[in-house]
Amino acid sequence: MIGVKDGMIVTIPFTIIGSLFLIIAYFPVKAWTDFIQPYQAVLTVPVSVTFDMLGVIAVIGISYHLAKNYGLDPILSAILSLIAFLIVQTGKVGQEYTLTIDNFGTKGIFAAIIVAIISVEILRFMLKRNWVIRMPASVPATISKSFELLTPLAVVIMFFWLIRVVIGIDINHVLNLLFSPLVFSLNTLWGILLFMLLRSLLWCVGIHGAAVLSVADPIFLQMLGANTSAVTHGDPVPFITAAGFMNYVFIGGGGATLMLVVFMLFSKDKGLRTLGKLCLPGSIFEINEPVVFGVPVVLNPIMMIPYILGNIILTFTTYLVMYFGLIGKPVVNVPFTMPPILMQYLSSGGDWRAAVYGVIEIIISAVIYYPFFKALEKQRLNQGQQGGEQHESDLTQPMNG
Repeated sequence: MIGVKDGMIVTIPFTIIGSLFLIIAYFPVKAWTDFIQPYQAVLTVPVSVTFDMLGVIAVIGISYHLAKNYGLDPILSAILSLIAFLIVQTGKVGQEYTLTIDNFGTKGIFAAIIVAIISVEILRFMLKRNWVIRMPASVPATISKSFELLTPLAVVIMFFWLIRVVIGIDINHVLNLLFSPLVFSLNTLWGILLFMLLRSLLWCVGIHGAAVLSVADPIFLQMLGANTSAVTHGDPVPFITAAGFMNYVFIGGGGATLMLVVFMLFSKDKGLRTLGKLCLPGSIFEINEPVVFGVPVVLNPIMMIPYILGNIILTFTTYLVMYFGLIGKPVVNVPFTMPPILMQYLSSGGDWRAAVYGVIEIIISAVIYYPFFKALEKQRLNQGQQGGEQHESDLTQPMNG
């Protein structure tokens, strides 16, 4: 799971760069679109070579990090997995087999994950049992490692060749078919609400919800790829909960804690004021671990409630406004450290209504957090007062002897 998670992270810079060109090519202002229209084909080239190659990038990234975690040669493992992935992407045209590129992008994400895992596991299995060609110690290390790859490479090629060419199983189609119910459910209101509830509950007990549920990242990324493709082809954007949807929900980080930090800045409790000053810069840029573990939200019955409510309510409202077409769906992958309002604006591809909605979300999160913040503040002030009274009582006690 760590290898898959780290490997999928490799795709993020490519989606961000591709998204920047997408914004330039399709910025939703008529004067701009009229001006840029003759150049759109040129500007979409970087979009194609990033989003339309995410499957290839994913198989390289996943196999590299998985091999690295196993202590194997990551470069050779990545090459091995890439060759296997290319075999999976062959198709019969007439009487000949040719390499098809249709699944090089997000459509091939699931195949990339499975191929990378199987390829590296075969290599690991054979190396562990010494079922490889070992060269004498006098042979340079680079040449020796290349020969070590010969037997595993033959086995991996034979394995995927039998499945794809001899038996004729389309691995991409089978995997997409298997995952389609999960893709469908995560793009429904109740499915994404359940997902966000689980993620919130994990954070509330101190478990990194994003890391645990990173298994869903390929699904959201595949949705984003479909949305991006729809924009470039002038089709309706299909997915609401594509990668970038949570950018509309996390106002100052998971749980929408930005306004909690703002309230802390003006707290009557000195400790909360100090913590608020320390947390504000990070919260503006969507980093709120200091809040979650500093207030704390974790295992704190008072603050767990608004944290969960913030995620659930904003997920609910965001889904609805996108469903009814009041704001644009996510079509651009922006850095997660983008400040609120600008985050929503860019994620939607430049929809000004999304920026207005970002302001509304800040107000909603303020309403959610305020009563619970006041309860926390009162609790801390009472504890401080009781501590002072106890200290004063101790000082007035007569000394023995």
